[in-house]
Amino acid sequence: MMDDSARQNWIGRAQATWDSRAEFWNARSSANAAAADREADLDRIWRELELHPGARLLDAGSGSGQFALAFAARGAQVIGVDLSPEMIRLARANATHMLSSAGITWNVGSVDCLPLPASCVDAIHARMVLPFVPDIPATLREFRRVLSPEGRLLVSTAGPLSPIYRESWRRHLHEESGCNFVVPWELEHLLQEGGWTISSGWGEWGADARGTANAVSSAATSDRLMQQATATTWTIIAG
Repeated sequence: MMDDSARQNWIGRAQATWDSRAEFWNARSSANAAAADREADLDRIWRELELHPGARLLDAGSGSGQFALAFAARGAQVIGVDLSPEMIRLARANATHMLSSAGITWNVGSVDCLPLPASCVDAIHARMVLPFVPDIPATLREFRRVLSPEGRLLVSTAGPLSPIYRESWRRHLHEESGCNFVVPWELEHLLQEGGWTISSGWGEWGADARGTANAVSSAATSDRLMQQATATTWTIIAG
């Protein structure tokens, strides 16, 4: 367990990092939101999280809001939470251009200490958030606290051969990266250790946020561990 001083240092660095990346991230996320495969991606998430119009959804690590806006457009009541004030500013700006924005509230906060009451959401969408938190078990406990008893959780992380982790070696130089480099099978074990039940999982083999291509273009093997090792991101559904 990380002590409070170390946690605050991590969160302070992470907030500054993501504030500095916000404009770039917003441009990239907006382009991805317009991609041909986005609707199919949203369809799968909507189905896996058992969402429906009126469902209460937490978008944990909502960034500049593209996923939150898409879920709200389908009728979900979305709470977007992000550590970065600049990301939330951009999310609010993006929401002003969309009719769906009435179904969204935005909050600046850390996902391991959410400004929300217990059992207040039906589902949690936490896409590529857990690699950037200081304490994964603590964050999963916080997700459990705010999630309704029958609710579902989506989390994802990068495979060790993902372009997202291409500079993971720098951790051996004791550089402060703000990333814990958790890999899919580790995240699965942490979920199970915390009492979660995993219902499904799948990989994606596209480029990372900076456009760096994955050396593996698709899951060319049926071996699940190899898929997890090569995936740019691996998504897990748990409840």
